[in-house]
Amino acid sequence: MLLKWIKCGVFPEQKRRFSFAQEQWQELGQVRGFLRQMGGWNATDANEACIFSLWQDRSSYETFMERNHDEIVAKNSQRSTYYRISVELYTNVLDGCETPSIMEMLDKGKTLYVLECTEPWPNLLDKEGCVSFRHMNDQRRLLIVSTMPPSVGDVTTIMLEDSWTVCPNKSSEPLL
Repeated sequence: MLLKWIKCGVFPEQKRRFSFAQEQWQELGQVRGFLRQMGGWNATDANEACIFSLWQDRSSYETFMERNHDEIVAKNSQRSTYYRISVELYTNVLDGCETPSIMEMLDKGKTLYVLECTEPWPNLLDKEGCVSFRHMNDQRRLLIVSTMPPSVGDVTTIMLEDSWTVCPNKSSEPLL
């Protein structure tokens, strides 16, 4: 599984437009290999949007980026609503981690807690309601996503927006 972790600094006067544009990503539901997208606002920085996009594998994600991504961005005009963007790619840390259990965990609450760290935190990696991902380019970097606030580290608290959630559309033929 691949996790795309997106953070955008949104112009304060553009927050409504950004949110509306984020709701326009429903086309993702038709893309082969897409698993789920969700996001919301950083609780400690009201002008930072945080988005997770989950993919079956890197190949599915790269195909989407080559064929579909730019067309969706052009339609929703989201680029004009933010002044900075960072995109990081991660993969599962634990090989035995099943996709349905991750989806169930991510669907549980209205708040996600994200810890970015450079060393393993064994007390977090084994906790229920906690999923860990390893950075694609820097194997020392971890992203730990939890439905419960971790007791250590600098945590990003994301207040999820229901309208930003995109799920696969099972009723239609997937786009390539």
